[in-house]
Amino acid sequence: MLELLSSTSVVFYAIGILSMFSHVVKKWTYGEIRGNVWDWYWMHPRAAIGAFLTCMGGIITFILSGTLTDYTDGAQVIAAWGIGYGSDTLNSQGKK
Repeated sequence: MLELLSSTSVVFYAIGILSMFSHVVKKWTYGEIRGNVWDWYWMHPRAAIGAFLTCMGGIITFILSGTLTDYTDGAQVIAAWGIGYGSDTLNSQGKK
């Protein structure tokens, strides 16, 4: 369980959160979000919390399974990025 608190794990958590944010930026760029980017999270707190919990759950699962161990490995960074991006994609569907 200590691996969940390591500096490597913190980097993967940050990658997941940044990729969630990049999905919202994509939605804003395509005009799917009215207002600014932060409005999406503020106006849809359930979707935001759901996306965050899904992202952290995915990252934690991959850390504990030994898949995410080295943030200098590009494949692992892409995997963590995909977890965050996919988490926000799945939990932010619905009304604008």
